[in-house]
Amino acid sequence: MLFMMMIWLAIASTVVEMMFAARIPSWRRNAHKYKWVNMTLSLMLSFILGVMFGAAGLIALGAAMISTVLSIPGYAILHWNYDSKEAQKHGGNMVHYLRGKWIQAFKDLAKVIYTIIRIITFPIWATRAAVNKINSIKARRAV
Repeated sequence: MLFMMMIWLAIASTVVEMMFAARIPSWRRNAHKYKWVNMTLSLMLSFILGVMFGAAGLIALGAAMISTVLSIPGYAILHWNYDSKEAQKHGGNMVHYLRGKWIQAFKDLAKVIYTIIRIITFPIWATRAAVNKINSIKARRAV
């Protein structure tokens, strides 16, 4: 029970820390560049969240350590997304840039799949269209 509380507190602390870091550029840059800043911010935030949710002692300390370890790759991802040279070249947000490219790729793929399905099913829908046309001509002659 206490171990699960520590894990959940660590995950919550990491998520809150990454949310703050994504919004505050100086926090993000310094925490990525200097590991002591990362550790200090992570420990402080874990302690504050621990106090808010009633965790104390070993639970808060363990959550702070786990949160610090989890935040290292988080800051690397934030650096890649916002601060890297490649991100600056694409407008400062790599996820937004890549999402636009993937959406266009999926639209093109859907168009290709639709065309292939139309070609494969041509005998079915072409026969149905011809039968409907013939039946409408017969119906006009009968009147």
